[in-house]
Amino acid sequence: MNPSCPFLPPIDRPHTAADVNRFPKSNRGPDFYLACLSYAQSLWQHELPAQAILQCNRALSVPLSAEEPILRSWPLPYQALAWILLQRPEGQFIGNPRRHWQHLATRMVEPHKDLRTWRAWACWYLAKTLLPGSEFPGDPKQIRQENIIEPTFEQVFDQLARLSPADDLATWQHALKYAQSHLPPPPIPDQPTHITLRTIGPDEIPTVIDLAHRIWKTYYPTIISHAQIDYMLTVWYESSAMQREMTGRGVTYALIETNDTPIGYIGFEPQPQSHVLFLSKLYVLPEYHGKGIGHFALEWVKTQARARHCTVLRLRVNKHNAPAIRAYRRAGFQFIEDLCTDIGNNFVMDDHLLELPLHH
Repeated sequence: MNPSCPFLPPIDRPHTAADVNRFPKSNRGPDFYLACLSYAQSLWQHELPAQAILQCNRALSVPLSAEEPILRSWPLPYQALAWILLQRPEGQFIGNPRRHWQHLATRMVEPHKDLRTWRAWACWYLAKTLLPGSEFPGDPKQIRQENIIEPTFEQVFDQLARLSPADDLATWQHALKYAQSHLPPPPIPDQPTHITLRTIGPDEIPTVIDLAHRIWKTYYPTIISHAQIDYMLTVWYESSAMQREMTGRGVTYALIETNDTPIGYIGFEPQPQSHVLFLSKLYVLPEYHGKGIGHFALEWVKTQARARHCTVLRLRVNKHNAPAIRAYRRAGFQFIEDLCTDIGNNFVMDDHLLELPLHH
């Protein structure tokens, strides 16, 4: 038996599906809500965390008003879900909550579709915050096939504030703070105070190569093998070859700097006989991720594209690079096609091709 969840109602007997199913669809109010939470507690105690999560979902399907007395005793179960995700005892099936809530949010039906959709995204955000992405990934295939854009914190915040008849926003934020307080704090480098981008000549190619080795060997081992990383660095980041790209193909390289210290780089080139600028490289040191630097760099690239009379920005991104895909989709890029390219030595680049129309 698992210990009782402190954020679900205590029970004095085992609860079953009958305790919940006795409520007709026309009578799913405070009593149904309490029955779902009590059944969730029972399932959790009987070492069925995945099923307990499903009952919390059912409780969240009820559009209770903020004045309902039950919510003072048992608030919406965001914190209960965070607690279950944090506990997740080894050997007890919990499924993949992050993927589960992604699917739930994107396949919701009436009644109360909008409210339930954004409650599911709020739970997804909790799972994304609490669970390691390597162990609990999203569903990239669905994201690609259905053109899904995963919401930001601000979007979840705004939609809960707009749609909730109860106290979703405060309860969800409280659960997030609780979750974050139980996670080790991430290492935080000095906050960049000034970001600049500048194009470079062949003499600064060694700086790009050094950054590439540092970034790729830190970030990419969870996406491609060490052997492929070493091979691609050898082939793509060879000084004389990069200089020939600059002189022969018109490739432009730029450094991303903070306080005159290089922290990333960009590479792009116009595609022949088209109005497309191909962004082949946009990389930032991992310790500077999540600070808006990639977005700032992307805006700079858009300006470069417009100056060259390009109307489309195009790029490739590895199918398993979920954070990059999320960032590009939020920036407005659309999936165009999937590409799998043989790059030699028994390695392939398995990518999505994305594109962004540029408005002048």
